[in-house]
Amino acid sequence: MLMNRLRISEVLEKVIGEERSKLVKLMIIGKIVTRGSKLAIYNWINRNEAIGRKLGINIKELKLNDLYEVLGDLPNIQDKLERKWFLYQKGKQKEIFLYDITSSYFEGTENALSAFGYNRDGKKGKLQIVIGLITDNVGTPLSIRVFEGNVNDHTTVIEELRKLRSEYETDQIIFVGDRGMRIQYNLEKMEEDERAGIGYITALSTKEIRCLLNEDVIQLSLFGKELAEIEDSEARYILCNNPELEREKAASRLSLRNRFEEQLELIQSAYNKRQFQNKANQKKLAAGHKNKKLVSAFSEVQLDSFKYRVRKVSEKYHMQSFYQIEIDGKKFETKFLLDKFSQAKMLDGKYVIVTNVDKERLTKEQVREEYKNLKHDEHAFRDMKTTKLDVRPIYHINEDTTRGHVIVAMFAYAIIREIENKIFPWLKLNNKKNKEQNSFKDIEEELKMIKLNVLKVGGKHEEIKITEPSLRQKEIFKILEIDCQGLNNM
Repeated sequence: MLMNRLRISEVLEKVIGEERSKLVKLMIIGKIVTRGSKLAIYNWINRNEAIGRKLGINIKELKLNDLYEVLGDLPNIQDKLERKWFLYQKGKQKEIFLYDITSSYFEGTENALSAFGYNRDGKKGKLQIVIGLITDNVGTPLSIRVFEGNVNDHTTVIEELRKLRSEYETDQIIFVGDRGMRIQYNLEKMEEDERAGIGYITALSTKEIRCLLNEDVIQLSLFGKELAEIEDSEARYILCNNPELEREKAASRLSLRNRFEEQLELIQSAYNKRQFQNKANQKKLAAGHKNKKLVSAFSEVQLDSFKYRVRKVSEKYHMQSFYQIEIDGKKFETKFLLDKFSQAKMLDGKYVIVTNVDKERLTKEQVREEYKNLKHDEHAFRDMKTTKLDVRPIYHINEDTTRGHVIVAMFAYAIIREIENKIFPWLKLNNKKNKEQNSFKDIEEELKMIKLNVLKVGGKHEEIKITEPSLRQKEIFKILEIDCQGLNNM
């Protein structure tokens, strides 16, 4: 029902035909239900022949390879799929597009797209792919792309902008991305006619903010409770301040400093112990000690070892800019650079959003809100990669099936998102009204209690019956706009 309402079924049937679309719909539904691999989905549908019949699939003739074959074909028609999908969603958005990047790791080493790169999953030593997602400004997924695992975020931007212009025939674009996308610099690389009509909203790095402060384009005093706006050449700078983030940053930096100094003290203690022994040996040798091989000075290897340990712990706790440390055979001196530490604190909680969109089109408040909407893409990645769909780890080897795997995940997420958008507001009110603490997971468990039964009479007649929904289940169906009275007549 939700798949039909969102017009996913219609998109698939028009682009790849009714028969093959059944297998894609199976993989989308199976991914939501099982959160497993294609093999898990295949085994699941074989245990649920009645569901297969509802989808129009003959389970007895279905082969696992059928799923992989259709999955591998999806990348070849992805542009057509997304173009049709975009047309159906176009009325819901205002030509503002959010773009973000994530990575997803592999089990194995033979995938055609996998490579070592900046790993956002926190999985060291794992090959990965990079995934780019475009949504509208309320989070509806519109397009998803897979890149090789060592691709940098900003190198994907031009390709995505060109796709929006050519594939979707969109003349006016406001492209929203985080500071890592370097959107304004990518626009400079494009031909003038290519970038005509493209607006952007992004944020500046700390280094870029410092440059503007040094050049007196912006002033630190402007970061107040209210938004400040500075116009310079063709850009607008929106100066924002987040007191809560300021407190968090300050507390985090202080914690890092304390942990760094604890580790530094251990390294210096080891140095002092060795130096004390060196001096003791010097005295022994001066007094005519028989063992002429006593170590009485630091070797270059030892000094390099201490320097290496200090460098590694400095990098671990991000303290290399705030300490001046000298190590040689005579001293281990540490100097805390208070001025630099104070300068770093000055920008805590402060950020600058930059845009080339006219004031008449978006106010400074609207610009900030559109930038904050990148949370929708972050939420999508969280749902796809972990809590709802378990896209990772990826086990595919073939490039096309890998891409197909991610396309299926995007459509599955579109359904999950529709459910969340309806359930979460109701859940909040329901918990407050009934003094409950139910979560989305509890709603899932509630719905799992509904069972589908196949009744066979006389070995020939077969009837499918679904258990009578409880009052709570009926309430959930009402929120999702599903006719629970007609469940047995689907």
